[in-house]
Amino acid sequence: MNERYRRLSSAVLSVAVFSFMFAVPLLAQDEEQEGPQFEEWELKEILPLLEVIRTARAEQQPSFVTHEGVREVEEPFELSTSFVKGTDGNTYVPYTLAIPLGHLAASTVAVYVHIVEHEEAATTAEADSEDAEMLEALFEDAFYIDVDPTGEPEYLSRAFTVPGGDYDIYIAVRDSTGPDADDDAREAAPVMMLSTEITVPNLWSASLATSSVLVAETVEPLQVMLTPEEQLRFPYSLSNIRIEPKHDRNFVNQDELSLMLLVYNPRLTSDGAPSITVEYNFHKVADGGAEEFFNKTTPQEFNADTLPPGFSVELGHQIVAGQSVPLTLFPAGSYRLEMIITDNESGSTVTRNVAFMIGDG
Repeated sequence: MNERYRRLSSAVLSVAVFSFMFAVPLLAQDEEQEGPQFEEWELKEILPLLEVIRTARAEQQPSFVTHEGVREVEEPFELSTSFVKGTDGNTYVPYTLAIPLGHLAASTVAVYVHIVEHEEAATTAEADSEDAEMLEALFEDAFYIDVDPTGEPEYLSRAFTVPGGDYDIYIAVRDSTGPDADDDAREAAPVMMLSTEITVPNLWSASLATSSVLVAETVEPLQVMLTPEEQLRFPYSLSNIRIEPKHDRNFVNQDELSLMLLVYNPRLTSDGAPSITVEYNFHKVADGGAEEFFNKTTPQEFNADTLPPGFSVELGHQIVAGQSVPLTLFPAGSYRLEMIITDNESGSTVTRNVAFMIGDG
């Protein structure tokens, strides 16, 4: 998938087991980096996206807006987010836009993302102010990306970094008419816009915590850390592990369920090591929602005996749990994977769940 990008501002089964040791930073973050400048015709397409979001903020529109110039699509696209401990007290948030088939008409689209602290209301006066709305953004992002409007649903992934808290996210998308279109054709292209509120967890507290569970399509260890440009293209990646997420939770028996999770803030034992147990319990879910225990894999242990020599939480090394589970023995149906993370030193536990489905074939 080719793209032109510019950041506007910063801000008991047989299983394969993942066990990596990372030192901070996990993520290749270069907040000052900028891509190429937009050409004049690109700005003419992007600036209306900013105006649509400015108006939506002023009018406190719900999940989608219907004023002039905005396509009336009840669910223009879906937004999914994951949360990973970042740097300097922040949380790193990779996200994906899922745009349904038929909502795009062109082979290239322009996207603008605008993130602010959650607000109860924005006055029309603020909206009319030349600088107020855009300067308040904690994060802005604008880019062009090539898509296949006739193919499967389109998935666009990026990331942002913010402290833990409540935020309003506004995302506007439009078909690009290209450099040769006249202004009338460019102005006629409608805009799809989604706004939603998210709560970003603070992963820097003293309490046991984890990242989101990252369900992967592919996991590729690399010899070196990703560059900032590569991290931009693969926002779910960690350090020198390139991860491409699986965007749905539909599998067949020939597949494997590959997932990763990072464990944060363990209490250390007297020898300075963590003592963490991660359990993986699979439950089959009936049509009515009732569950029945199906199977489990061998728990993972992260302690002084199992961690690599030199592992040190105090030096920023990270506990990365995960498994790749063949689904050959799973009958078709719906499942819930229950991951129980236990800090054996403090007695604290955290539970994470992954729902997935196995179809025939």
